[in-house]
Amino acid sequence: MASWCENCDRPVEGDTCDVCGQSVTEPAREPMPWRWRFFIVVTIIYLIWRLYQLISWLTH
Repeated sequence: MASWCENCDRPVEGDTCDVCGQSVTEPAREPMPWRWRFFIVVTIIYLIWRLYQLISWLTH
């Protein structure tokens, strides 16, 4: 993945921009918020419950 030069607003392949000569660093990745993790866990639990209900309904 190419880095992004903030000064020129263009992608850069190396560590320095070819146009302006400014050094380019990778942006820091932010961790996933706890609300999204909670939402994913609750969604998985809900889908497992609904799958259990479907299997129970089909076997009766």
